[in-house]
Amino acid sequence: MSWEEMYRRDYPCKCGKGTYTEVGEMDDWNRTRDYRIINCSECAEKARIAAEEERKAKAEREARLKVLVEEITTHFERHYMEEWLSFFASVRNKKEVWALAKKTGVESYSLSTFYDHNKGSSMESYVRRLARPYNMVKIIEALNINDSHLKSKVEEAMDLRGSSYVIGFY
Repeated sequence: MSWEEMYRRDYPCKCGKGTYTEVGEMDDWNRTRDYRIINCSECAEKARIAAEEERKAKAEREARLKVLVEEITTHFERHYMEEWLSFFASVRNKKEVWALAKKTGVESYSLSTFYDHNKGSSMESYVRRLARPYNMVKIIEALNINDSHLKSKVEEAMDLRGSSYVIGFY
């Protein structure tokens, strides 16, 4: 599979001393990609510096998010895990656990996928796994938790998660 150039256009750059080239390509599967080539050394250096600053900022966000995930997980485990497990105490089987999790909004899988992913696990271990930072807003709501410390950490994590694609939050 190869990429074929569909167009190439030159434009003056922002500083007015050089140019940049926009290139559009398409492959055998009709996927497209566009990119720019900066032909001006001054603008190329500015772009390199901006990219480096963005990389550093993203790394800082990811590091902070990793710390927040650990803090949220530890705090919830210490203060609210028993209450979360009790929330599911009335259910009798895995299907009812899944249904309550789905109703609460902390489960997104279909019932068959749920069964596939939880074949050998107990209901308690499944409920514990649901207590992830990305589910905390819904868990806080379901349990009527009034903990400003936990809420602020979750809000900060959600803000950071929205500003970059961070795998650790999942």
